[in-house]
Amino acid sequence: MSQILVSLSVWLHALATVVFIGHYFLLAVIYLPVLSKNGAALSEISKRSRSWLYASMVVFLVTGTYLMVIDTGYLGFMNFGNFWGIVMLVKHLILLGMMALGFWYNAILRVGQLMSSNNPEQAILRFRKYVNLMAVCGVLVLLLTALAQVE
Repeated sequence: MSQILVSLSVWLHALATVVFIGHYFLLAVIYLPVLSKNGAALSEISKRSRSWLYASMVVFLVTGTYLMVIDTGYLGFMNFGNFWGIVMLVKHLILLGMMALGFWYNAILRVGQLMSSNNPEQAILRFRKYVNLMAVCGVLVLLLTALAQVE
C-alpha cells in the first residue's frame, strides 16, 4: 500500500505542478502576447482558472507534505543540515513568495477585474508583470525540485 500511496502522491503532485506552473508559463509565453489587447478575454481566463489554481495548491499542500516527510533527505522540522533541506527551504520560500504575489496582485490590486474595464492598458501591464514573475518563480521551483533529486 505504501508504494501505491507514494506513486499516487507523486502523480497528483506532478499534475498540480502542470496546472499551477504550466498555467502561468503558458499565460506568459503564449496567451498574454496574443491577447494583450483583449482585457476582457484575459480577465475571463483569470476568473476561470482561479478554482483550478486553488485546487492545485491544496493538492500541493497535502501531497508535498507527505512526500517531504517520507523523503530520506528530510531530517526533521526546521532542520536544514543537508543539501536537500536547504534546497527545500529555498523552494518553499519561493512558493510562499508566489502566494504573496498572487494575493497582492489579485486581492489588493485586483488586476483581473480592471482588465475588463474601459481603460485596461495599465491593468494589462500590471497583469503582465505579475504573470512573468509567477512564470519565472515557477521555473525556479521546477529547477530546485530537480536539484533536490541529486544525492
